[in-house]
Amino acid sequence: MLDVACGTGVIARAAARAVGPTGSVSGVDVAPDMLEVARRVAVDGSAIDWHEADAAVLPMPDASCDVVLCQMGLMFMEDPAGALGEMHRVLAPAGRVLISTPGRIQPLFEAMEKAIVDNLNPDLGGFVRAVFSMHEPSALGGLLSEAGFSDVAWTEYQAVLSLPGPAEFLWSYINLTPMGPLVAQASEAAQVAMERQVVEAWTPDVDDGITRIDQPMALAWGLRS
Repeated sequence: MLDVACGTGVIARAAARAVGPTGSVSGVDVAPDMLEVARRVAVDGSAIDWHEADAAVLPMPDASCDVVLCQMGLMFMEDPAGALGEMHRVLAPAGRVLISTPGRIQPLFEAMEKAIVDNLNPDLGGFVRAVFSMHEPSALGGLLSEAGFSDVAWTEYQAVLSLPGPAEFLWSYINLTPMGPLVAQASEAAQVAMERQVVEAWTPDVDDGITRIDQPMALAWGLRS
């Protein structure tokens, strides 16, 4: 199993538990800091090989994987078609690919985007919107078909997100994205105003310190024929 855009390795570790000690799991990500975190976390089941590489140039031989997974990463790739072509290349015949991306942006994330735009920089708000840029399941399926996959199907499902309180989640989110260094350059007054606006918008949805969001998710899958 191969996890593309593995980040800190959440999906790769789940795959390792699923395949057990007789299986093989690899994780690929372009960000060395994400892989550094992934390598520090203990793994149950199969050992995981971590690779720093672009998804459009996967460091795996042809037809070497039975399953390729990619969760919440395709929308950030500079060359998604190239990445899907590489996933097709490394899959063995009848191998399966599964791609997941966030569905339509929800009001609380729109409120966060607005707070960033209102107080910092309109261009930074665009990053929040980019997370939800591949929200149509049928479009995701279309990309798989164009990459040469067969038996392509797709669906939308609801994920219940249990997030920390507004301020904690806001800064965790910002500091885990390329926005972090840019936001840090803003004045303290601008940062405080942004945080206040997010907290005011999110507070009605906070229960016992937890912010819950029903977030649609797009899921598409197919086979390498």
